[in-house]
Amino acid sequence: MAPRYDVESGQYADSRGLSEKPFSILSYVPKRFIKFFRKGSPTRWIIGLIIIFLLCWIFSPTISLWKRDLGYIFRPIWDTPEKPWNHITQYAIPGDIREESVRRKWCDLHKWDVRSQRELPKVVDAILFSSELDLLEIRMREYEPYVSTFIIVESNMTFSGAPKPTYFKDNRHRFDFIPEEKIVHHVVTNFETNLPVGSFDNEIKQRIAIGDELRNLARQSKIGYGDLIIESDVDEIISRQTLSLLTTCKSYPLPLHLNVDNYRYSFEFPLNDGGYYRPKVVQFTDANSLDYNHQRKSNDLLGGSGWHCSFCFSSLSEIKMKMMGYSHNDRVRNKALLETKRLRQTVCEGRDPFDMYPEAFTFKDLIAQSGKPRKANSFNHIPIALKENPDKYDYLLDGGCFRPE
Repeated sequence: MAPRYDVESGQYADSRGLSEKPFSILSYVPKRFIKFFRKGSPTRWIIGLIIIFLLCWIFSPTISLWKRDLGYIFRPIWDTPEKPWNHITQYAIPGDIREESVRRKWCDLHKWDVRSQRELPKVVDAILFSSELDLLEIRMREYEPYVSTFIIVESNMTFSGAPKPTYFKDNRHRFDFIPEEKIVHHVVTNFETNLPVGSFDNEIKQRIAIGDELRNLARQSKIGYGDLIIESDVDEIISRQTLSLLTTCKSYPLPLHLNVDNYRYSFEFPLNDGGYYRPKVVQFTDANSLDYNHQRKSNDLLGGSGWHCSFCFSSLSEIKMKMMGYSHNDRVRNKALLETKRLRQTVCEGRDPFDMYPEAFTFKDLIAQSGKPRKANSFNHIPIALKENPDKYDYLLDGGCFRPE
């Protein structure tokens, strides 16, 4: 039998060998596409290169980071900031808070009315908790003189659906300084598993559970009309002075958002971004006021209200666990972000753990907030627990670079 010429391989082969012809990538390309370029037009080659580049852009996981970064870099062009706030300046206590004249003067500075000492509201702290034991202890010590009930809701799974210990339940002895009757503890056990990255479904379930516990308190008459509820995540800590102000004065706008200063990894790295607005205080008026969420509920923002310490853990493994376990785990676009050597350097320099650009709405803010943050040169404005016991929390001051793996 005469050999046959195979067009695609460019070789002669008999019929018995056609099935064994050498592999050619062209066999997977449509013939019309090949003929289009064989005519040799430079314009067609340019079009082809553009198509190839676009395909690489769409499907390459590395280039997808470029797309994300370009979105952040050009945010001032395509996005709009939050609507303007009514900024309320917070003033320091002008003397001894035990004196009525000082309390009255303090409220007058804010253009608010002073409360009678016979009508002080109860304060409930509603806490979304995962594994941040040190931050929870720091928070509860800060709030101890003012909070009547701590609601702590945790789960036996991360927001991404992976099993985890019930950290508060397993370490409750650490919080013996708070009377047991002042703590309401709830474990959520119905989280979904195998959720897609970036899902907020489980986080929403946990926030709903906090609202359920608030309604339980209302049914038991443990909170009443006019009492205050602090709504913030565990790493959003309201200062004791702010709590004193909110219980000393009245007639301020409600709900009232509490602007907290942003920190990363420790109080050594304050961020130059104007703070964080999501913590808020709400007043119990009816059942609807007990819905717990992390959304903006008013236009009023009280300045200098506390601290938001992101990824403030004592070990690198805890930081990795949060990166993979919380609702924004879709930001882990590259597993190299979790490498110990790389993460330690990132923590030592105070850089973003996901290597992302800041969420800025002007190019001026983008430039000011990018890169390594400046280290703090003072630790005067920190929670009381850190002032009283700096050795216990040295990694939250200037020893964070040496935290263990």
